Amino acid sequence: MRVAVCDEQWLFASVLASALAQQGHQIVLTTDDPLVLMDQAADVHPEICVLDILTGPPSVVKIAEQLAGLAPSPAVILLTDSYQDGVREAYEQGLVQGVVDKSRPFSVLMATIDRVAAGERVCDGWQAPGRRPSNGVVDTLTSRELEVLRLVVQGYSTQRMADQLGVSRHTIRTHVQQVLRKLGVHGRGKIARAAGAAGLVDVATLSSEGPPG
Repeated sequence: MRVAVCDEQWLFASVLASALAQQGHQIVLTTDDPLVLMDQAADVHPEICVLDILTGPPSVVKIAEQLAGLAPSPAVILLTDSYQDGVREAYEQGLVQGVVDKSRPFSVLMATIDRVAAGERVCDGWQAPGRRPSNGVVDTLTSRELEVLRLVVQGYSTQRMADQLGVSRHTIRTHVQQVLRKLGVHGRGKIARAAGAAGLVDVATLSSEGPPG
């Protein structure tokens, strides 16, 4: 397989690339900079991109979106030791085909690459990020939708949310529409009450905090 490796720690990226090469994979790119990956992926044509979870910017979702827009698009496998924001969303949107905990043996990554190459989607060792109350509404919301919901309750504008999360205004509007649909309400003004009733947020606390000045 043609593989690109991107990890924010160059030493880990180079060691991982060497290990994958020894297993017969062709390493077409090794980098510690996601911007380099996003810039060069179209030229080196990886079949699989193995990425460490990056703190951003760019976000995991933005990286995965750009890779998904390539023709042909590579499969993406995320390595992580903490399921931070963006992992769940990227996987649920179909932008990521594999998630592997970095504490797992190298053999697990190799097996994941084989399974993803065969068309499977793999979440080895996945634990949903954050602890959520157990109710139907919460279970349908992605981590990013919950974040957008909290920002709406705090009074953030669409532009301010876009700046805060590093995404476009269109993406924010899409998230807000999904939140409205899943809460079964119409209009932002009703989000706070519905979210509080569902136990999603502490409305009084978030409203008092408000957006930063």
